[in-house]
Amino acid sequence: MAIHAGAPILIQRFKVAEIFFYLLEHYSGIQQCPDAVTLARRLAYQGFEETDVRAAIAWVELLRQPLNIEVLHAVEADSHRIYHSAERLHVGDENLLYLNSLVHSGSISNAQSERILERCMLLPSTPQQLEYFKALVLTILWADNQSIEETLLQTMLGDDDFGACH
Repeated sequence: MAIHAGAPILIQRFKVAEIFFYLLEHYSGIQQCPDAVTLARRLAYQGFEETDVRAAIAWVELLRQPLNIEVLHAVEADSHRIYHSAERLHVGDENLLYLNSLVHSGSISNAQSERILERCMLLPSTPQQLEYFKALVLTILWADNQSIEETLLQTMLGDDDFGACH
């Protein structure tokens, strides 16, 4: 299935949390995910709407594309990441503050944060609502085969975020 420019914008409209949890429960990482056609059939069979399935498939296919990020030097423990104006505009200050809080709490590493930021910058637009950004972060960690600790999951998907999606 081809990715078209408008597909990632649909991330805001499809049931991000429900589809993410389906993927998380059924596939340990993106490599275990079937091809786009098979995954689309499985999601449709599970009762997800066609537009939601298309958006999810477009996002999974985008996540399948590898990133070539090199870490040039280690980050000092007391250093602070300064975001470029393009990053701030594209990802949003609230989302970047949340990403920083995950790093400073030890929930994710600096390298994971950079991968998340790079993935977000590939999208035509990043969801500005924090609840959607959290789901975006989780799917990026999942796609990069990063371990998602139960405490991180609880932190990101607290009682107020997605309700009883799971």
